[in-house]
Amino acid sequence: MYIHEAAERSGTTKKAIEYYCMKGLLSPRVSENGYKDFSEEDVACLKKISLLRNLGVSVEDIRELLSGKDDTALRRTIEKQETILRRRKEQNEMLKELEASQDWDAVYLKAAAAESRQSVTDRLTAAFPGFWGKYLALHFGQFLQEPVRTGDQEKALREVCDYLDSVQLEVPEELKDCLDEMDTDIGRQAADQADTALSEAAEDPEGWLKNNREIIDQYLEFQKTAEYRNSPGAKLKELIREFNEEQGYNSVFIPAMRRLSPAYDEYLAKLEKADRIFMQQFRD
Repeated sequence: MYIHEAAERSGTTKKAIEYYCMKGLLSPRVSENGYKDFSEEDVACLKKISLLRNLGVSVEDIRELLSGKDDTALRRTIEKQETILRRRKEQNEMLKELEASQDWDAVYLKAAAAESRQSVTDRLTAAFPGFWGKYLALHFGQFLQEPVRTGDQEKALREVCDYLDSVQLEVPEELKDCLDEMDTDIGRQAADQADTALSEAAEDPEGWLKNNREIIDQYLEFQKTAEYRNSPGAKLKELIREFNEEQGYNSVFIPAMRRLSPAYDEYLAKLEKADRIFMQQFRD
């Protein structure tokens, strides 16, 4: 069928179809007379493209979705859309604040902080795959609420971004399922609980250890078992530990983050104190 019929049957326009063909989303057969000849499969594909475009999906994301090579592509597209919506909401809130206060300097500082936070969190999700990248983005994002004010902070921000642009955590195929399992409601809930526990331990290490002593003892004993050592979770943990030690995460990224964010520096100082107390009580 010719393009006008394909447009009518798929509910789109000839101009849109030509654009999709130019972008490589569709490759209809070309007949002897030089006209594009669209098949039933092409029409079905056009309907999918039209739907995805109506849902706000970009051409690049549609290309990945149509390839069918990655079962998680739709999930990543949804998460990307959610990130865009969150940022638009934040921008609208700042516009409302500007309208109400007319305080251009205050809103400028908020916008600058948001831009810096976005620069770091975007790079974290790109450098670290799946759930781990999203977790790190949320974790460090909470410490990037203030704007960059000093020359040293500007230098630290560049160091953080340069570092994240230069690294990539590669996860072996046999451990990817473990990472995917973490990216579920249960996994995300567990990560939130772990983050909350860290914050509580940082604020009151003695009290936290006292209240959680039994659980800690059980976990430490479990770590000694072959079941734990051979588990995908333990192997993934070791992979991340080795990466952090060998690829500059601990020696470059963390020190730069401490200089960039006074809030993170304060938080990490408390964690280090809690860690010293922990080591005193659990020397073995």
